[in-house]
Amino acid sequence: MNCLEYTNYYFIGIGGIGMSSLAEYMLHLNKKVEGYDREKSFQSNRLNKLGIRIIFSENEQIINSNFKNSKNTLIVFTPAIDKKNKILNYFKSNNFKIVKRADLLADIVNSSFCIAIAGTHGKTTTTSILSHILYNSELKFTSFIGGVLNKYESNIMIKGSKIFIVEADEYDKTFLKIKPNIASILNIDGDHYDIYNDIDDISNSFKKFANNLKKNGILFHNSTLNYNGISFGEDSFADAKIINKKNYNDKLIFDIQYQNNVYKNIVLNMLGDHNAFNAMAAFIIAISLDIESEIIIKALKTFPGIKRRFSVELKNPKIFIDDYAHHPSEIESIYNSVKSLYPNKKKLVIFQPHLFSRTRDFLREFAEALEKFDKIALLDIYPAREKPINGVSSKSIFDKINNKNKVLIEKSEIPELLFEDEHELVISMGAGDIGDLVETIKKTIIDQNEN
Repeated sequence: MNCLEYTNYYFIGIGGIGMSSLAEYMLHLNKKVEGYDREKSFQSNRLNKLGIRIIFSENEQIINSNFKNSKNTLIVFTPAIDKKNKILNYFKSNNFKIVKRADLLADIVNSSFCIAIAGTHGKTTTTSILSHILYNSELKFTSFIGGVLNKYESNIMIKGSKIFIVEADEYDKTFLKIKPNIASILNIDGDHYDIYNDIDDISNSFKKFANNLKKNGILFHNSTLNYNGISFGEDSFADAKIINKKNYNDKLIFDIQYQNNVYKNIVLNMLGDHNAFNAMAAFIIAISLDIESEIIIKALKTFPGIKRRFSVELKNPKIFIDDYAHHPSEIESIYNSVKSLYPNKKKLVIFQPHLFSRTRDFLREFAEALEKFDKIALLDIYPAREKPINGVSSKSIFDKINNKNKVLIEKSEIPELLFEDEHELVISMGAGDIGDLVETIKKTIIDQNEN
C-alpha cells in the first residue's frame, strides 16, 4: 500500500524540522493528522495553530481514538526517536504500518518532477533560495525545507504540485530513496560516522544518489567532485563560477559566469562567502527550469534569509550572529566569513556541540576550528537521538583547544558571561537548542550596553 493511500497520519517526532513539513503537507491533502513529540518547538506550535493535535506525553491512552485503527492509519517516525518510546511501541505491538519519514517523502516526490539538493553542508540555504526563486516565478511547486524562512515563517512552501523541491539528507542514507529529475551535490565531507564506516562509504552513497537520477535527469555538482554533469565552483574549469565577488553594506554582490553569459550585479542580502556559492547552485538550477534570469536576479535580491543561517541578530551595540553550524568545516567557514567581514573586532563564540558521536569523531577538528576565535565558551553536548558515550563531553573538546581564553559554561551562565565580556562580536553556534537562547543573548547584550 502506497504511503499516500491512508486516511489518517500519526507522526512520532512531529515537531522536528523534517517531520513538521510533512505533517503540514498531509494536512494540505485533507488527511487527518496528529502526532507526538517530547517537547514543544516553533514547528509544533505552528502545527497546533493549523489545527493539528500534538501530545507531549508517552501515554498511549491519550492518543485520539480515531488514530487507533490500523487499517486506515499510517505511522510515520523519525530516526531521532528512541526505540524504547512508548508511543512507537504501542503502534508496533498493535500491528500498524510504520514507516520512516524518508519513505513518506519518497512516495510524495518520486511520482512528480523532483529537484533534490544534497551535500554535507549548505542544503537548507540552497533549497530555501531556490524555493524563493520559484515562488517569484509562474511555476507551481512544493518545497520541503530543513529550516524556517524569514518572512514566510515556515519550513514548507506550497504553491502547487508540478515540481517538488527536497533536501536530500544523507543521514541514515535516506536520500537513496529519492529519484530526482534534477539533483545537486554541493559538497561531500566526513560526518554521521554512527551511520557510515568512513569517508569512502559516504562518497559511495553520494554516487548511488547521483545514479538515482531519472532518465534524462540533470546533475549539478561541486567542481571538486568527479561526476558527469554540470559543475559549479571556484575552479577555472567549472561550468558555472562566481566572479567579481564583494561584500558591501551587509550584502554579497557578485557576477555568475555560466553558459557563455555573465549575469552581473547579483545582490544577496546575506553575508558569508559560502552563501554566494549556495546562491549560484540555486541560480543555475533555476536557469535549467527556463526561469528568466531577470526574475532569478530579482528574487535573489529579495531573499529574506533563514533563521539560524548566518543570521545577523544585532548590529548595535555589538554585532551578534547566530548560526546552525555543528560540524568543524561549518565552524571554519563561519570563522573565515567573520574574519573577512570584521577583521579588527574581537570575536567570542558560544558553541553547543551536537551529538556525542560527532564530538568523539571530530574532537581534534572541533578544537582546531574553535581555537581561532578570540574567546571560546563551550556548552554541554546536545544529545538529540543519542545516549551518552563514556569519556565524551564538551570538556573533551575543551582540553584540546590551544587557546587559553576558553570556558566551560551552562546555558544559565550565558548572561553573566556576556556582561563580563568585552568582545565586539558574539557568535552562537550549534544544531541543538542553543537557538532558543537567541532572544536571551540579544537582550543581555542590549542590557549590558545600557548599564
